[in-house]
Amino acid sequence: MHKVITKYNNLKNKYPNIAEDMMMMFFDKMEDVAYEALEEYEMEKEYGCHIGTQELYENAVQLLDWVDNKGSGARWSVEDIIRLSGIDFDRKEYTEYDYAYSVNMLYSDYCNIFTESSYYLKMAKNYLEDPDYCGVASERAYNNAKKRIKYDKE
Repeated sequence: MHKVITKYNNLKNKYPNIAEDMMMMFFDKMEDVAYEALEEYEMEKEYGCHIGTQELYENAVQLLDWVDNKGSGARWSVEDIIRLSGIDFDRKEYTEYDYAYSVNMLYSDYCNIFTESSYYLKMAKNYLEDPDYCGVASERAYNNAKKRIKYDKE
């Protein structure tokens, strides 16, 4: 990395617009990757590491496959989940979409054990507020959704 930074700094003295020029070269060579990186950058700048848009939520939740081939996608709508949760999301470190994704994700993994929605509402809250999680628990849904989408594209 030191070698690259040194080369960049030397070229910057000679070519003051190198940063923009390099970005354009990168975009030309890696258009799809660059576009995805820009979208991810924009999302994280606006919402942090959280599912902040319905589009991201829908892209992730549609990839859920329920255990035992019992179905796929969302079991419950975002609106129903929010209504039933009783959570004031303005006071939480996660979004409504983080929570709804977690509820549906957990259902897809455990629907062969129990089907009562109240269990999943409680489990999702614990999942996103886990005090001993190694990392930032409120970001778990976003990280999981991004991995699921990336894995599906590969």
